[in-house]
Amino acid sequence: MAKIIAWLIVIFVVLLALRIVNMRNARRRASEAAAAGRGAAGSTGRAPAPMVRCSRCGTYVPREEAREVRGRYVCIGGECAAHA
Repeated sequence: MAKIIAWLIVIFVVLLALRIVNMRNARRRASEAAAAGRGAAGSTGRAPAPMVRCSRCGTYVPREEAREVRGRYVCIGGECAAHA
């Protein structure tokens, strides 16, 4: 019984050490990304496109791929634009 408890403690300590190392690496990567100026915009360096919801089908599309009809947005392609 003592051997089982000892092994469980060893496994717990190893898993805890791996978790601490993983958290430290994640923090380092996040700080490097912020220092490089990528932030939330990714590696392209530009802001993400605003998304709008199609009033007909309910999908979210980039604002550039939608058309405004009577104060609401619809998808440019497909049935949504034809029925709007």
